[in-house]
Amino acid sequence: MKKAWLSALLALTVAGVGTTAALGEGALRVFVGSETIASDMPASKAESVESLVNKLGGFVDYDQKTGKLQVVKPNVNIIVLEGIQQTRNKTIVFSNPIKGYSDKNVPRTFNVFVEVDEAPVAKDLRIQLVLIGPDGKEVSRGKELKYSTQNANSFYFAEPFVSTKLEDYGNYKVQVQMKSEKFPTYVVVGENTFTVGR
Repeated sequence: MKKAWLSALLALTVAGVGTTAALGEGALRVFVGSETIASDMPASKAESVESLVNKLGGFVDYDQKTGKLQVVKPNVNIIVLEGIQQTRNKTIVFSNPIKGYSDKNVPRTFNVFVEVDEAPVAKDLRIQLVLIGPDGKEVSRGKELKYSTQNANSFYFAEPFVSTKLEDYGNYKVQVQMKSEKFPTYVVVGENTFTVGR
């Protein structure tokens, strides 16, 4: 049953938006579209579902009064490049996608381009880039950006990492983290990786 629930939750988050409606006092029924995924789930599981959905890069909006639970999963694309330029006619030009570097302890400058679709609707959506080293520790953090997604929930931005020292061999992660007034804790909604070493 646990594997089936995890598979259902993955399907729910990949689908983007799912809802759960109250069956009776303290019970939930999970739907994807018109298909029932799980029934008679205890309402006490809502917090566990939220924790799991957050780890999968989504947000949970749970209304205890109605028993309705909505999963919001932003669609995030991340490209790590040597350079990004915008021409006079607003065309964006990417140069040299980065898959990795051969040597460590060399200051590296690279750019990250992020495209977000289906972001949570928010007056104050906060987003930031975080570079995580092979040891799982934070190497660098970009500035916190602010967006309003009340009229449009799609946007893109680019941010450079300038003279960033990559001290260890292994895989580095560039994470996109997001939060809003409705979802006050940063959640990793997407990531891309590159390697340092041969």
